[in-house]
Amino acid sequence: MLFRKNSVFRAWGQLGLLKAMQQIPLLIIVAGPAGLSTALHLIQRNPQWKNQLILLDKAAHPRHKLCGGGVTQMGLDILHGLGFPKPLPLPHVAVEDVRLVYGRRMIHVRGKPEFTIFHRQEFDAYLAEVARARGACIHENEVVKLLERHPDGIKVVTTKGAYLAQAIVGADGSKGITRRFVGGQANPGRVARLLEVVHPAPGDAPQFSDKYALFDFSPVRRHLQGYVWDFPARVGGEAHFNRGVYDARLWAYRPKAPLPVLLDEALSGMGTDPNTIKIEGHPIHCFTPDNHFSAPRVILVGDAAGADALFGEGIAPALAYGQIGAQVLQHAFETGDFLFKDYWQRIFFSSLGGYLLFRWWVSWWAYQLSHQAWYMHLFWTIAGGMAALKRI
Repeated sequence: MLFRKNSVFRAWGQLGLLKAMQQIPLLIIVAGPAGLSTALHLIQRNPQWKNQLILLDKAAHPRHKLCGGGVTQMGLDILHGLGFPKPLPLPHVAVEDVRLVYGRRMIHVRGKPEFTIFHRQEFDAYLAEVARARGACIHENEVVKLLERHPDGIKVVTTKGAYLAQAIVGADGSKGITRRFVGGQANPGRVARLLEVVHPAPGDAPQFSDKYALFDFSPVRRHLQGYVWDFPARVGGEAHFNRGVYDARLWAYRPKAPLPVLLDEALSGMGTDPNTIKIEGHPIHCFTPDNHFSAPRVILVGDAAGADALFGEGIAPALAYGQIGAQVLQHAFETGDFLFKDYWQRIFFSSLGGYLLFRWWVSWWAYQLSHQAWYMHLFWTIAGGMAALKRI
């Protein structure tokens, strides 16, 4: 057994303190890509985990989720390593030409594919379906209300009951309760802003026939620390556009960009009336080297730990966080050491860490003086060389 009742549990039980609490080795809070990846990697490492973990989610799959839906090759390779087929049996668009624009200058980054776009709602539901088929227990429509430390575990109170877990995985995103629990309020890191729209598209739109996705950095002239995007997508198999504006806000001293205005202007320029489309927004917790990644008995994965700061990419890093998280959790349960002191090192010295650190470094330099035309033209020349070397 991975979970052993000790004298502390027995003492609490005698006092009646655990009667209403389900004891479980591991709770994973939220069944999104990061949480599901953690569970799937644990079950792959040791089938006993099927009965030793529970994933909690405040909603039920398929659930609404704002996201551009792009999954890079890193994420697809991780899923393939878990036994998922290539390509995934979901409606998708394989993007072979990423167009990075600044004014009249354009950089092409090509691949077959460079990344793949899924409808996030369908993608998450598929991962959850596979996780269930492999034995993972997912409790849906159960909201976590409170986390509280106890001598030999963490009490988790939800809208449906209470648990006592030896360890917790916080996969509940940028605004999740676990990030605050490990110190995210004291050190919030960088929080990006994002607005997004999804609406029907003609099937013969050039984004689909030419298999391209657009990232327009031209609005950095108006204090945007990011870009406007235009993605082809398939929702339920039907052609749609996924469009939005991303603001990394790495340099908080600079004026805030008017995101609604920038998005309205971009949509109008694309031939879409913004007044006829529902615009939604959400924050993204960006990766920086000084983020909190763990606390005793708790690790953070996915956006809770930090997404790519340059593009706001979250899905592939989330899957990679789950892979690393499973390694440290397996070690913790084998040794009984739940301090997770080396978790940040495992992240930083992994391929994921190199990926996120490089993206953070590029974004740090890119957005520092991005409102200055001379700086952006210089940076765009450098970026063109980096793209040629496949370093973006």
